[in-house]
Amino acid sequence: MLSLRHIAVPPLLVIALAGCDALNTASDTLDRAEVCTRALAAAGFSPNLTNPAGAVEEARRKADELRSLAEQTTDADLQRELRETADQVGSLQQRDVNPTDVVAWTNRKAEQVDQLARACG
Repeated sequence: MLSLRHIAVPPLLVIALAGCDALNTASDTLDRAEVCTRALAAAGFSPNLTNPAGAVEEARRKADELRSLAEQTTDADLQRELRETADQVGSLQQRDVNPTDVVAWTNRKAEQVDQLARACG
């Protein structure tokens, strides 16, 4: 014969497991302020003109960081701006790392970072 305890435990277990899943999902996302703080720090990258190869590698790391942040927020507008900023930062090529060309790249990046800052509001 089934007791009340046997009938009540499975639904409670389902509720508890669902709660754990919700906590895991919540822990996979960051709050908007944290995403924006990290994103603006990464987007503030400036290439080292004395080390073009290193500058390109650092730009790629910063772009990867921005893409990772886009995956950790649920805000669609912020995700879009993070991905666009990542694309801009990651577009740095060795040929751009010179006093003349880096200015144009930096200006394009600054415009994109401004859009990201507005999305962070």
